[in-house]
Amino acid sequence: MKHTHGGGALVLALFAALSGCSDSVERTIAPSPSPDIVASASGGQQSQERAALTTIARLVAISLNNEPARQQLKRDMRAAPFREHKLELSPYLRSREGQSLLARMAVANTSDESAVLATLAVVRPLEFYMPVPAQREKWTGKADVLVASQLEESTALVAFDESGTQVSVDVKVAPSQPTLSIVPIETRFDQPMDPKKSRNQRDQNGEAIGTLEPFALTQSNYIACDATCGGGGSGGGTTIAPGLYLEFSRLIDEKEPWVRGDPEIEVHIQGPYLGNAPTYADDLSCSGERPYDSRKYFDQNGNFWSGRVLLFAEDEVVAFTQKFGNGFHVMFWEDDNQPCTLKLDTNSLTSLLQSTAQATSTVAIKVLPQANWVIVAAAFLGSFFSNAGAWLTTNDDFLGVAVDQASAGYYYPDNTHVIMDGRTFNGRATIVYHH
Repeated sequence: MKHTHGGGALVLALFAALSGCSDSVERTIAPSPSPDIVASASGGQQSQERAALTTIARLVAISLNNEPARQQLKRDMRAAPFREHKLELSPYLRSREGQSLLARMAVANTSDESAVLATLAVVRPLEFYMPVPAQREKWTGKADVLVASQLEESTALVAFDESGTQVSVDVKVAPSQPTLSIVPIETRFDQPMDPKKSRNQRDQNGEAIGTLEPFALTQSNYIACDATCGGGGSGGGTTIAPGLYLEFSRLIDEKEPWVRGDPEIEVHIQGPYLGNAPTYADDLSCSGERPYDSRKYFDQNGNFWSGRVLLFAEDEVVAFTQKFGNGFHVMFWEDDNQPCTLKLDTNSLTSLLQSTAQATSTVAIKVLPQANWVIVAAAFLGSFFSNAGAWLTTNDDFLGVAVDQASAGYYYPDNTHVIMDGRTFNGRATIVYHH
């Protein structure tokens, strides 16, 4: 049975109603933990790293019970040259700007600064920022700020108010109070935004942290829009380099909790690369915020994106189709590791692709250059990435694979594909070939 566009809209509306990040939640006061609190990992095993992170979060929260300290932190975050104004916590505390916060943390810990840094050293590298855009763009350094921490995405948040009292915060819904986040690093701190090409936006005339955004996109072959854009992004008459493009994506579950800020959405082309091993797959191309090819830049910071970004250039498509006839996967990922470098459990990935193939009879797309560059459904199912054995299982989140919507039993007039996470519908996309 075909799904109509109206029926899909009802499903999307339901998901939208359930994902209102700005709704307030009630806080439940819990007893204040001691500085040497021990957090437990799954199975009840003690986790020194989680305990250390909890201690650091509590000390930061207590240290911000001071107007000058909050104002200093607000200024330092606003000066950080990244979209969400993130600070790398350990280098920041060791810097001249962060010295006063470190000193206050030592006092709160009834220790010296070296003891605080020793506790911090137990934890993997951390980033520190205000992840909710509405809060970041309104908070002017006033009191009643929370500090939340999370080591793994699968674990509950541990949060404190400025008195050092632990508070209960929902991992799915951001609290109404301005909340600072301390989480493992996802940002490339060696790649700041260019101050000559960016401007701070919505910062209350310099009184709030705000959000750093580029003046304009410099590549000539695409445009990019935020969630308020309409249509598929035509490019306004700009000459388009031949190739396969993404022009719209709508993701239902980005698999990124609010405490970790903007998702790092990437689109990967995955397919065979050896003629004698047509099911043995490799990562062939990546488009995202930090691509290796500047033509493949795009930055999706919400559930919706529209514009035009290159996925697979014509020369790449031609070289591929001359060797292989069963197509390639167009995969959507939320990448928590090195940009455009996937580190994953390949057995789990293969299982998800097999599940999608069983449900839809197709799990890839194919471009036919000899037929006026037509995109058709394909049955390729990659077994493994080429160097999977050397990779680590990490927090990269698979969002889904693009599947021809007719084959999957969906119909969205303005789109070409749906995004399937195994058997679960996780969005829709417009993928076209320009020639």
